[in-house]
Amino acid sequence: MTGNIYISGQIGTFDGVTGVELVDVISQVKKQPKATAFNVHINSEGGLVDVGFDIYHYLRALAKPITTIGSGIVASIATVIFMAGSKRQLRENTPFMIHLPWGGSMGTADELEQFAAQLRTIEQKMVGFYKKALGVQEQAILPLLKNETWLSAKQVHALGFTTTPQQVKAAAKAFINKNSMRGSFTDKDRHWMESLFTRVMGRIKNAHIYSKVVQDATGAEIDFTDLPDDGVIEIGALATVDGQPAEGEYLMPDGYTYVFAAGELTEIIEPEEEAPAAAALRAENKALKGSLT
Repeated sequence: MTGNIYISGQIGTFDGVTGVELVDVISQVKKQPKATAFNVHINSEGGLVDVGFDIYHYLRALAKPITTIGSGIVASIATVIFMAGSKRQLRENTPFMIHLPWGGSMGTADELEQFAAQLRTIEQKMVGFYKKALGVQEQAILPLLKNETWLSAKQVHALGFTTTPQQVKAAAKAFINKNSMRGSFTDKDRHWMESLFTRVMGRIKNAHIYSKVVQDATGAEIDFTDLPDDGVIEIGALATVDGQPAEGEYLMPDGYTYVFAAGELTEIIEPEEEAPAAAALRAENKALKGSLT
């Protein structure tokens, strides 16, 4: 059977924002012991460089067929995770962006030089990765990374990011894990990075990212990550609840029931003929059960 892994949102946890960690990916794999292959669904603006590489290496080490599917947005370090698939595809209208990692520092000239040296080391790691993964020369990929490039559909496929051509648009940002540079960040550095992150995240939140969110009869939010706000919910749509693949039945306010398996909508059950009061009571009972568990 083919299992499903979902990587949605920020990569890594930092500055008070909970992101996808390696342990989250491992947990999803462990819950699907019978899987002989995996589809990895990626909808991420990027995040911490070291966490992204950890997830990439873990997926490659599974030694199972991996298909990465980009939807919503694939940017920055998320593009590294995307390359873990032997088959790689993007849904239509998925923004795709590559760039070099960046950061900032405050301090003496010596401290700034130390930070710059560390940043260049990480840049070299990123360039080396793309050279090997895409089979291109440094002269071909480095200018694109320096310029924070939004890739067109033809460019994504021509460069080797995808194995299946699809339409693509534009996208987001990456960060260096300050905790991985032990001893190089002062309290002033951390304050500066926190304020910088706030500004950048404000920019990202204004980007056009597909995600249709609906509530069931109990108020639980179902996030259809591949659908725009005006998209039609149909069998096969992918969704998460509380950041995890949707599972089981969800009674909707209109009486319909959505049935999910491993994050995929497998059935839409039409409402039974019943009095409005009975329907309301059924929804209330479900809400009460949820609050007691």
